[in-house]
Amino acid sequence: MKCPEHGVNYETVKTTYEQFGVILKHVKALRCPVDGEELFTLEQVEAIRQRIALLSPRLKLIRKITRAAGKPSIYLPLEIVKEADLKIGQEVAVYLADKKKIIIEAAK
Repeated sequence: MKCPEHGVNYETVKTTYEQFGVILKHVKALRCPVDGEELFTLEQVEAIRQRIALLSPRLKLIRKITRAAGKPSIYLPLEIVKEADLKIGQEVAVYLADKKKIIIEAAK
């Protein structure tokens, strides 16, 4: 498939895709080698949709805020830790996306 703007063939690459706070790694996409613009074919979009559908039930779990060492704590399910490719002892960044959404991601 060719980039209509630059007339060169798209490269097939693996990228990171985010939708509604769900991050998928190693997603196939097409990238223009001139400007780096990425796009997805209908087949790639369907594969993304299926991956998100598989994750959805496991991503939304109800947890209580508890105390550990006198500070508010939330225990993360092992499935979430594994799916996010995190390790015990690894540093993570925790921040507010908005008033009702807390983001936890690997520290860079």
